Amino acid sequence: MEKALSWESAITEIVAEPGITLIIGGVDVGKTYFARMLVNAGVEAGVPTAVVDADVGQSEIGPPTVISMALVENRVESLRELKPRRMYFVGSTSPVGRLLPVVVGTKRMVDEAVMRGAKLVVVDTSGLVSGAIGRRLKMYKTDILRPRHIAAISRKHEIDTIISFLAKQENHQLYKLSAPDEVRSKPVELRIARRRLQFYEYFKNADSHKIRMDDVGFRGTLFGTGLRISWRNFRTIERVIRARVLHAEVASGAAYVVVECKPEGLDIKALAERYGAREYYVVCGKDFVNVLVALCDADGEVIDLGLIEEMDFEQRHMHVITPAMTVSPVRLVEFGAMRILRDGTELGHIRFGEI
Repeated sequence: MEKALSWESAITEIVAEPGITLIIGGVDVGKTYFARMLVNAGVEAGVPTAVVDADVGQSEIGPPTVISMALVENRVESLRELKPRRMYFVGSTSPVGRLLPVVVGTKRMVDEAVMRGAKLVVVDTSGLVSGAIGRRLKMYKTDILRPRHIAAISRKHEIDTIISFLAKQENHQLYKLSAPDEVRSKPVELRIARRRLQFYEYFKNADSHKIRMDDVGFRGTLFGTGLRISWRNFRTIERVIRARVLHAEVASGAAYVVVECKPEGLDIKALAERYGAREYYVVCGKDFVNVLVALCDADGEVIDLGLIEEMDFEQRHMHVITPAMTVSPVRLVEFGAMRILRDGTELGHIRFGEI
């Protein structure tokens, strides 16, 4: 069912029948502003309230690249006042190329909020609504979350195709809302500067910690996911690729080799044939430096984020800068898809197979 209401009327109806509430809309239409109004209304009405920040590029609660969940126990002037109770690592500041972790992470955080007793769970999403990717992302989120309410905020017609799809379903209440005139578009430069400040604040008191590679599992990278090739075979590999080998492994028909310095004009077809690999990847050890990672416990829950400082393949240690007090509970290191300096400067995204 679709309704065109004022923001205040929509909020009154949602609080009266609380449940999972999904907020969708393009960039700079006031989604976060609406989320703050809604959680404050829930708190004032005595409804156990939580918010899930699923905007990985312009996050309010946790650092960028994660989906965060926070319980709202008192009125807030800004969602930034809230501290995340749980985070899910997406590893990128854009949902593009990361649709699955965005959808899975949003669902995980909503489930966590419900498990902690929240009756009103407000989900603030990214502004990616255009094109096939934007439509698919919002439709998949709606399908997996099964929200009771959907607040669709727009300036003109930018989400009409999504609204048309959602209006045909009867398992939620759809509110068609107009963006306030006072909400202004933020330039790209401001968005980048804001993320840089958030990363800086997150890592400014971080310390360097050492993690034994053999004590943890790895995800989001080819590294550490296969069977290690003994160092005794490195000479054979080095003769083929003409570079010093730091690490080598084979997994699911793919050969993965870390070298000290990647030579130009590399042809390792002979190496692939030697180890029966259908695919082969050769990466430089220095390419791991500044990669953003999530440090997770034995249940796969994020403890903290980190930046790789050094990979010591000989001693089998990785040095990570993180605000975590200790890395002793870490059992999984999940690689993100971007490199970041400690001061928050983004160095670009990482494509599959680069590390």
